[in-house]
Amino acid sequence: MQVLFIHQGFPAQFASHASGLLAEGHCVHAIGTTGSHSVVDGCEVHLYEGPDPLQLSDSVCDPVLECNLIRAARVAERAEALKASGLNPEVVVFHSAWGEGLYLRDIWPEAVLIAYPELYGQAELLDIDDPDAPPVTQTQLRFLRRNNLMALAALADSDAAFTPTLYQRSTFPSAWRSRIQVIHEGVNSRYSRPDSERRIRLNDGLILNCDDMVLTFVSRSLEPLRGYCRFMRALPYLFRNHPRLQVVIVGGDGTSYSPPCLNPGGYTAAMREELGEHLDWNRLHIMGVIKHEQLVALLQVSTVHAYLSYPYILSWSLIEAMACGAVVVASNTEPVREVIRDGENGLLVSLNNPARIAERISEVLRNPQEHQRLGVAARQTVLERFRHDQGMQSFQQWINSLVLLKKARRRP
Repeated sequence: MQVLFIHQGFPAQFASHASGLLAEGHCVHAIGTTGSHSVVDGCEVHLYEGPDPLQLSDSVCDPVLECNLIRAARVAERAEALKASGLNPEVVVFHSAWGEGLYLRDIWPEAVLIAYPELYGQAELLDIDDPDAPPVTQTQLRFLRRNNLMALAALADSDAAFTPTLYQRSTFPSAWRSRIQVIHEGVNSRYSRPDSERRIRLNDGLILNCDDMVLTFVSRSLEPLRGYCRFMRALPYLFRNHPRLQVVIVGGDGTSYSPPCLNPGGYTAAMREELGEHLDWNRLHIMGVIKHEQLVALLQVSTVHAYLSYPYILSWSLIEAMACGAVVVASNTEPVREVIRDGENGLLVSLNNPARIAERISEVLRNPQEHQRLGVAARQTVLERFRHDQGMQSFQQWINSLVLLKKARRRP
């Protein structure tokens, strides 16, 4: 079977799906922008030039929406060329956020067209009592509505759709939910696993192992939506009460989902100014963006892992921390409750209470051995529900059934 993935940052969310299909002997292609890089051996990537919003005229009403329409046209042009060269995939899978799938139905009408709509934007997702984020304005709300146009167009044109969690599906209007399958790609539980012998060297040369007291925090970007500022405000209490504690933070200085920080140095600079001398900067290690193998090693030596997030897309890092057997203290928000049960496989805490966040983390640090059962149960949750091989098997069975169904409907 020929399968085509389309994502402006390929492989991104489709890395596991592409590698799983290749392992089963299928022919896999992808379309991505020139910034894409294939880390999936055997997958042929076809590139197109992504648009730059900064190059659009000031008269454009919405540069983001305009860029989505430009992407749609450029992907269509690339797809038509591939079709002319003989590529006729039975299945086309595309991320719906950037308009790349807008014209695919006209190019490959016989293919099973599958959309990947991650989330339906609405004000309620951002309406959190957060001192670091400004209130949602009418301008932002209208931007969210316009962004949803791409997902709705994708759902209308596609044969099927999937998203990783029940919560993410629940954000869509009720009329569309029945068309969205929930399939989490899972993590490699053989690679992301407990390892009592693991050691990791930090940027400053400090070597940590499982005998050290380590608190970890991971996010693609260090920003309010992922609870970064609330986490930082919990640290003075933790440093005062745990003199052996080492805190390791992973993430970039930019923003992925939150508005830009008013401080030109970003949210970390803002936290430095606010908390300054109340933090022990010799025991606080901000690593920036690191390689995946380093991330796994860090999670393997973690005594407690903090995952604090608005109700939003669930991060891979949470599932990987659980796979590594880390004891997780997480925000008591809907997508997290889909994975963490308080007191059974982790601890939940109100996102809006840094003092309580500090207390719950401190509970674990005071008696790591007593809480180790939570890490064991967390890994068991991954083995039962979030294993990579399970996710790939479910995905492949699903698309096989869609192909058979479409063929049956075409028969006279």
